[in-house]
Amino acid sequence: MRKRCGLWLALAMMMVFLLQTTVSAAESKITINQCVIAGQDVVVVASGAVVPSDSGQYYLFELKPYELGIGSRVDYCAAVPAAELAQFTTPLNFNTANSKLYSRFVVAALQGGTYVPVSNEMYITNPEAVASKAAAYPIRSKKGLTADWRYADDLTDLGVGYASYELDVSRFFTAGGTNYTYNGKTYSFNSGVVAEYDVVCQKFANAGCNVVMVIKNSYNPATLDLILPTARVAGKNCYALNVAEQASSEKIAALLSFLANRYSGANGTIHTWIIGNEINNNSPWHYAGDMDAEAFAAQYAKEFRLCYNAIKSQNAGARVFINIDQRWTHTDSNPYAYAGRQIVDSFANNINETGNIDWGLSIHPHPVPLYNCQFWNLPPAYAAMKLVTHADNSKMVNPTNVDVITNHMAQPFLLSPSGSVRHILISEMGFTSSNPQIPTDQNIQAAAMVYAYKLTSSNPFIEGVIIHRQIDHASEVINDGMAVGIRDANGVPKVSYNAFKYMDTANTSISDSLLPYLGASSWADLGVN
Repeated sequence: MRKRCGLWLALAMMMVFLLQTTVSAAESKITINQCVIAGQDVVVVASGAVVPSDSGQYYLFELKPYELGIGSRVDYCAAVPAAELAQFTTPLNFNTANSKLYSRFVVAALQGGTYVPVSNEMYITNPEAVASKAAAYPIRSKKGLTADWRYADDLTDLGVGYASYELDVSRFFTAGGTNYTYNGKTYSFNSGVVAEYDVVCQKFANAGCNVVMVIKNSYNPATLDLILPTARVAGKNCYALNVAEQASSEKIAALLSFLANRYSGANGTIHTWIIGNEINNNSPWHYAGDMDAEAFAAQYAKEFRLCYNAIKSQNAGARVFINIDQRWTHTDSNPYAYAGRQIVDSFANNINETGNIDWGLSIHPHPVPLYNCQFWNLPPAYAAMKLVTHADNSKMVNPTNVDVITNHMAQPFLLSPSGSVRHILISEMGFTSSNPQIPTDQNIQAAAMVYAYKLTSSNPFIEGVIIHRQIDHASEVINDGMAVGIRDANGVPKVSYNAFKYMDTANTSISDSLLPYLGASSWADLGVN
């Protein structure tokens, strides 16, 4: 009996040792340091202490956006001897059925007959390497407008540098007529919608504007496949893009590739792309379903990466942005309205871990509260909560403290691949000319707009300031008490129209005439030029 017990004990100890060895090997990691397009190939470089592999080889696996891991797969795309420095080369197969443009890559070792991941996962970081176009980024003025194509003739007269517009991806899949072959498949997009954007982009381009396109996704029973499966319920303003399933991922990539190609030249150029609107407000502005902030940021990073690669692989000169609202560290009773800073930081960490790219940040530093046109003077209840400060933990950001965000973005982990502060754009900032709760008028609106523009445009890291909007929008007036246009709903110019026109010119008479509404006798009194 003792001999039998001793034998079992020896066998048990051996099993424990083997299990510990297997776990140790599986947990050992090497690091992918580079994943780039080089000519017609993808080159992946990994380094670190050698991880045991039964064959003495490392294996490179390609993972599509919708794939969660290697699983039981055996179809590796490259293999090299296991070494402290390992370089893999695999065909990119650009614009073919086997394209790896949107894939991420992981290194595996063969352990016990199974391919075990032994590295981080990384995406291609230079999709612009295959772009056939590189539209120059126009710089005319920091001044921009949420534009209305019906009044496109205003844009030249007003000296508008940025013209912002929206694009709903679901509309392009509601009918066909405009064919586009991409990655071995032919897609047919709604010709009427394509024609509409041809007109819009051409009008804005003819006005000399840097066209800013905000990409959104609406609820439509005919295009539910474009919405993330966890978010397919009606009633939200906008929805997360579905990159969790193969067919929808391919459709979205094809559409963004088509748009970036078409609107980069003869049909007008979209220079600036914003993926989603106020994404830190999961519900209702970028609905992805029931998830915490970290999970949401990881999901959004996948969406963004796919859109970024589609756009940059067509137009190397395009810039692609994420977007947050004015809630910097503030959270409220809405469990799906996350703090903007948390989403930015989590998104950045995810991107850094999976391959740093040149993403930009767009922000909405609206007044606090939204209808407080006199943003420099918070209502007592809001002032008591100390919502707006110049500290990194400021709860909110309005026109007076955008330095909070630009200072934050100067941290090393948030810098661009070149080591500089990322492109930062104010893509929406509006001031109402009427409101039932806090009295205001057209003169106060104009004064607030000019003051806010002077405050924000003087920040060297803010590349553009888009005033929201060119003409009052009925839904904003009804739902939010916000008449923020520089034209009223009937198209009649407000006082803010000419104030906008001249606020960045040598003609200061109109701007100066608005100083009494700010309680000042000069702009210097307010700390601006």
